[in-house]
Amino acid sequence: MPINYFIEQLQAKGIKITPQRQEILHVFLSEENLHLSAEEVHSRITAKYPSMSLDTVYRNLAMLQEQGILTELNFGERKSLFEINNSEHHHHLVCTKCGGSQEIDFCPLDFMDRKKIINFKIEKHSFEIFGICANCME
Repeated sequence: MPINYFIEQLQAKGIKITPQRQEILHVFLSEENLHLSAEEVHSRITAKYPSMSLDTVYRNLAMLQEQGILTELNFGERKSLFEINNSEHHHHLVCTKCGGSQEIDFCPLDFMDRKKIINFKIEKHSFEIFGICANCME
């Protein structure tokens, strides 16, 4: 999705579009399937905005998550990562050596016998598989 799509969403909710917020969106839209920590976002932005604090990045990531533009991912003991919320349901493979992740294009819940889940309505779920990626096995 183009950046204008997200900017229009924010403007429709009365949220001011600052150059720093635009830059954060640019960072996430620069590559497909990008999963970044607040620190990684900060390091990518400081070349253009050297005075932007890490705290400002955290506040903006939280606001973008609250507005449904970003999704927060928590891969166990690692720091929270963020990705663009493209509304496509997906899960991740997470490397325990390098911390990298990649999306898988199926939902493991689809393979469960849901008849065995009684007296419980599933509203949302997450599923991550932890292991070692091909790069770290070399």
